[in-house]
This record gives sequence, structure tokens and C-alpha cells, in this order.
Amino acid sequence: MTRIQNILVGVDLHHGDRIASSELSDETQAAVDEALQLAGTWGGTITFCSVLELSAQSQSLIEQDHENILKTVEDIASSILTKLVAYCNKDGIPAESIIRFGSAWEELAKESVQGPYDLVVIGARPTTYRTASLLFGSTAHKLMRYSGCPVWVVKPAELREIRDVAVDSDLSAASLPAIKVAVTVARAIGARLHLLHVLDKSDLRYLALLGTSKEKVAAAEERLRQSADEKLKDQLHQTDFRTLPHGVKIEILNGSSDAVIPDYIDANSVDLLVIGTHGHHGLSEFLMGNMEERILPAAHASLLAVKPEGFKSPYAK
Repeated sequence: MTRIQNILVGVDLHHGDRIASSELSDETQAAVDEALQLAGTWGGTITFCSVLELSAQSQSLIEQDHENILKTVEDIASSILTKLVAYCNKDGIPAESIIRFGSAWEELAKESVQGPYDLVVIGARPTTYRTASLLFGSTAHKLMRYSGCPVWVVKPAELREIRDVAVDSDLSAASLPAIKVAVTVARAIGARLHLLHVLDKSDLRYLALLGTSKEKVAAAEERLRQSADEKLKDQLHQTDFRTLPHGVKIEILNGSSDAVIPDYIDANSVDLLVIGTHGHHGLSEFLMGNMEERILPAAHASLLAVKPEGFKSPYAK
């Protein structure tokens, strides 16, 4: 991805038991604001997509009074989307809107492969470790798995000018697309790039259990660190990182990923975390296993999930 040209924005109009509310939630407003910034940076276009999820009770009511209720719901949604489109047009950004009925993540995933989109932007509710499975097990999580293109998840509390971008690499080829996208984003917005790797010390712990001397374990760790550094630099050289205005900071971290990455983000004021995904038959697993449940809710930054090369959404024709 050399630029973000066509942006799909998920607009959640649900509020309590209302199918469509005339007020935008903080999460949706944050997604809209981020998309406007991105479209302005790249000279791109925006498509606002509102998916109206009908509960069993709502469906029953519509069946009883299909014309009036459905028309009212669509009218409310259409009115909000029309205002968003006009707001974009006022700033010289081309925009259009779509209304779908069904499951939010599924309909957005379908739209992501049916249109010429480079990016999907959605807002995420504030979350804690206890509610992480609710957030990343629902719309955000599933969309990151099934979307046909990268997904930018905006957290309202973390919406700010992006000055520092971090990308994690497990040193495999699957990390490279995420690194390339991170370089592209950092260059476009003039941000500093942090390339991270969490050192896997499982073999070192095994050596220690076997009674290997501390000196030999330390030497083995240094070799691991040097090898990781070389592989990270090799991955960087497969990008155009030299065009970055503020360069790249390479960091090899010690500890568990779910602890050290959020800590690094806080300590270095990282604004956006870029992660790669592994795709298998339409499903995606994050580079660090359950990373979405253990790391992302704790990270005080928005995130960008990038698909592996050759990934094909199950919704693609």
C-alpha cells in the first residue's frame, strides 16, 4: 500500500434499544475524524457505511408495520449519513454513503471486498481487561479477521495527532506487510517509526533448567539479540524506510508481549500500533497469538491491523 485512496468508515448509529439514533457515539465520531484526517493527507475519498442490526423484537415489529417502521429507521440513518457526506464535501473530500441491514462486522466485511477500498476505519469502545473479550470478540475483532483490507481501529481517548508509530515484528515473512504499511503511514504523516521485537527466551530458560552456566546462557541471549537485530534490519531494507523524515528506532524488548508492548507504547508516547495478521482460509491469527485480547485493550494507542500478502476474505467472490 503506497497510499490510502478509498476509505470505508463504519458508522454505528445504535444507541441503547434504538436501531438508529440521530446522535453519533464518541467511537463513531472518532472514526469519522480519523478518516477525515487520512483522506485529507492522501487526497482520498470516504464511504460511510451504517449497518442497522435488527433484534428479534425489532424484526417482529417491522413485520407488523414494515413500511412505517423500516422507513423511519432508514430515514434517520440516511439523514445522519447525508450530513456526514456534506461535511466532507465542505472540506473538499469526495464522499458517499451506504446503509445495510444485518450483522455489523459481517456487512462491513462484505462491503470491504465488494468496493475498491484500501482501508476500513471503525471506532472502538473504551475497554478494560474484563471487557476486552466484548470489544475484540465482536465487531472490531471479527472485522479485523474477515475484512478484505487493513482495519484502523480508533479509540476515542487515544485520538490525537499521530507523531509516533510502532510496528511489531515476529521476524517472519508475515510481519513484512505490516512493516511496509507502517513505513507508508509514518512517511505520509511525518511520524517517527518504532520497529519492535519481543525476544523469545524459551530456549534460554530451557538451557538454564539443564544447568547451563550463566555465562553461556548470557552468550546465547546475546547471539539471539544480534540475530534479531540483523533480521529486523533486513526487513527494513525491503521497504523505503530511508524516506522517513524522523528515521526508525529499533527496539528488542524483554519480557511477555502483553506487558512490554503496552509499557513501551506508554513510555514512548506511541500514537498508533501496527500489527500483522496470519491468514488461513479466511481466518486471521495475530502474530502474538491472543494479542488482540491481551495487548490491544491495554495499549493506549489506536491500532492498524494489516493483512498478509495473498490474503483473501471468505466474502470475496
